Amino acid sequence: MKRMLLIATLSAIFAIALAACGGSEAPAAQIVEVEKEVFVDKIVLKEVPVEVVVEKEVIKEIKVPGETVVVTKEVAPPRGFSESPLLTQLVQAGKLPPVEERLPIPSDVMVIQTYEQVGKYGGTMRRALIGPGDVSCNVGRVNGMSPFRFTTEGELMPHVVKGVEPNADGTVWTFSLREGMRWSDGAPFTADNWVWAWEDLGMNEDLKPSKSLWVRGPGPETAVVAKVDDTTFTVSYPKPYWVLPAAWGWLCAGPWIDPYMPSHYLEQFHTKYNPDAEKMAKEAGFDSWIPYFLDRHDVRDNPDRPTVQPWVMQNKRGDHIVWTERNPYYFATDQKGNQLPYIDKQRFETVENVDLVMLKAVQGEIDFQSRHIQLPSLPVLKQSADKGGYRIQLYPTYGGVDAYLGVNHSYPGPAGDLLRNKDFRIALSFALNRDFTKEVSFLGFGKARNAIPPLGHPHHPGAQYETLNVGYDLDKSNSLLDKVMGPKDGDGFRTLPDGSRFELDVNATAAFGPWPDIAEQAAQFWMKVGIRSRSEVVERSLYCARGTANEQMVSIWNHDYTANVFSQPQKSTPVNGGGCEPHWGPGYGVWWSSSGDSGVKPTPEVQQLMDWVTEGSTLPPAEAAKVAQKIYAWHAENQVLIGVIGHSPMVQGVTVVNRKLVNVPDKIANDSFFNTPFTAFPEQLWYRD
Repeated sequence: MKRMLLIATLSAIFAIALAACGGSEAPAAQIVEVEKEVFVDKIVLKEVPVEVVVEKEVIKEIKVPGETVVVTKEVAPPRGFSESPLLTQLVQAGKLPPVEERLPIPSDVMVIQTYEQVGKYGGTMRRALIGPGDVSCNVGRVNGMSPFRFTTEGELMPHVVKGVEPNADGTVWTFSLREGMRWSDGAPFTADNWVWAWEDLGMNEDLKPSKSLWVRGPGPETAVVAKVDDTTFTVSYPKPYWVLPAAWGWLCAGPWIDPYMPSHYLEQFHTKYNPDAEKMAKEAGFDSWIPYFLDRHDVRDNPDRPTVQPWVMQNKRGDHIVWTERNPYYFATDQKGNQLPYIDKQRFETVENVDLVMLKAVQGEIDFQSRHIQLPSLPVLKQSADKGGYRIQLYPTYGGVDAYLGVNHSYPGPAGDLLRNKDFRIALSFALNRDFTKEVSFLGFGKARNAIPPLGHPHHPGAQYETLNVGYDLDKSNSLLDKVMGPKDGDGFRTLPDGSRFELDVNATAAFGPWPDIAEQAAQFWMKVGIRSRSEVVERSLYCARGTANEQMVSIWNHDYTANVFSQPQKSTPVNGGGCEPHWGPGYGVWWSSSGDSGVKPTPEVQQLMDWVTEGSTLPPAEAAKVAQKIYAWHAENQVLIGVIGHSPMVQGVTVVNRKLVNVPDKIANDSFFNTPFTAFPEQLWYRD
């Protein structure tokens, strides 16, 4: 079995972001030269096979069954290791073993080649949080822990795992781990941690009544995880499941991180291994061992829980300042053998709102952050950059749209019947003056488009779908509305087909951009074609609760999961019945997640969409791409997600960068699916004196 996962191979397998041709056909098999095609500029992460120890680069071709030939370059591991002076002091004091004993064996170390230059150790990265809930993806996305991660180009590559090899039909996945890798407390990191996570959490009905996507797989039978040896395990499914690595590429920090777990630590809280676990839980103030176990498992609430992240949490998410410190057992080095990360600590200060994040930025109190830095603030940020000692780096979003208007297809009653009418939704789209919104709310950035992948992506349905039903045409809008709505009332507004009053509510929350302004603009545009409309801005938790309860008619969010619809389907298909984002069919999401026990039964066309997602996850990449193209063509044709503007830096793209911070990439794949800003490889950032 090959010991190495090729970076470009997985991108070909799972169609993440190859710069291939657009159109309706999936791209043909091709030869990919890693350094030229996969990576932006100088960030190149390379895995070295056990059997290769050379000083020069070696070209190697790997054939993926039935798919493509990938050309990669391999380099020898460092001849020796170095570490932070702070860790050297701990070694000398007898508090840590030598660096050679803390890292995996040389051939298994993950080598991160720096973007600009080899760095220096030291410093604290300063960021800002908005409340305890923000810890999940604010801390998690700059401090990743997922089995796979994404490159600056959005290509899937190994992180916590060393490599993977699927069988010919994608039913059995054999994963290899790094020999000698350790948890942050020094305990060995082995295949037992993965088997334990599956057996004692993933399959435990008390701890995990709702199965994770990777455990469910293509259903109805769940995955089976089996140990081969200490550094090898398999994940098997009854049907092909080609999206498994991609499903393991997106993880923030929270209790849902369950493919692997520190079993040596968590066993003490589990009744299967500790008969006193219930007693321990009650002494700690919990009703039973179940919530206590979940609390101890959550890295946000338990700094004692071992991890394999670059930095380890030092306190709880509810504290005003959340600290992380360098993991002395982190498994990566730079090209010279210096253990990463370079930066000693991360400091996350809690503030009340985005305005205070902005204030900290202009005062020079933020070092590297785009989360909660909003696009309308860009002119002020530029004016204060010299005084604040920072620069602005803009990262346009990868695909999808930065604002969409989700029309709730599962909304009840006569109003819901109208929302389910395709012509009505297309009429809403043609009534939007996107040029106005682009100039006013997007500062001229981005372009009008549908909520589909970027051109060139294997899942893109074709250039004709970029702006299908996206345009400003009041005559066409009025003509469609004349067909599907009732006569106008005494105030000049259109009624339902039966002549009763109709009012279209547009909900928004101030999350990642001027979405409240866009919602207000949409309401005004729709008033011009005779639809009584109003926008309402609500606090985020209320907004999410309304969405989950199927109470919103139209809501605004962004679509940033177009890189792989089969591993993250919740925005393109209504399979999620809870949270902030299932707003074009949350009732259907409840039905899907409950296997039809509750919620709203999907219409035949939406059921077809759900079936396509299930089908696509079982198909080889070339066939799956064709299914994905059908899904996105359906979206452009049906306008349940009415795209406004995409490819702008509105969502997590306006980045404040301390001018002393080195190795910040000029370009990164900006997408929540990619865990932005982990695509910038924060481990290799460092501060110039």
